[in-house]
Amino acid sequence: MTKSFYSWLLQFESDGTPLGDLARDAKEDKHFPHYATTQKYLKNYLERQGACEDALSTFEEAFIRYSNE
Repeated sequence: MTKSFYSWLLQFESDGTPLGDLARDAKEDKHFPHYATTQKYLKNYLERQGACEDALSTFEEAFIRYSNE
């Protein structure tokens, strides 16, 4: 079973980086799709929530790292 993006992302929660910011935002969002594993679904969710371009760019980079692990 593939680890969800959310589960993977939480390992960066204490980082003082944009990735850490994304992790903290996801953790605070009660509706963040915790079990999602697809880039398209997650990106659509972030766009519907009004994520800024920097957040979307950070997500894209993070998803590449997630996919490679």
